[in-house]
Amino acid sequence: MSEHNEQVMVCRWFRLQHPKFNGHLFAIPNGSHLAGDAKVRAIKMHKMKEEGFVPGVADLFLMVPIGGWHGLFIEMKKSKGVQSDVSDVQREFLGRANLIGYRAEVCFGFDQARVVIDDYLRGVA
Repeated sequence: MSEHNEQVMVCRWFRLQHPKFNGHLFAIPNGSHLAGDAKVRAIKMHKMKEEGFVPGVADLFLMVPIGGWHGLFIEMKKSKGVQSDVSDVQREFLGRANLIGYRAEVCFGFDQARVVIDDYLRGVA
């Protein structure tokens, strides 16, 4: 299953399982694939950088502060992925997020993301 499909499953599951937090889990389209020829892609990338594009930002953010954390970042990978699928810039982002009070995790597939989210939200009434 692709990373895209795994992330779609996480978002669908979250909306059904945690309706109280509807709208609190959202994607950060930082890794968007740019269409067009090289010139068009370069122009789009320049605009994205001006708008605040930061390489390595995680795929999902759960905007719920709990247990001393400000929120939860999730970097999604396909379930059959390996640690080497996580780029250096992604690791750096997750490390920075953890240092300043966010929980930040790499999740290999839907099942792992579901466990991480449920663990994070445990105890929220």
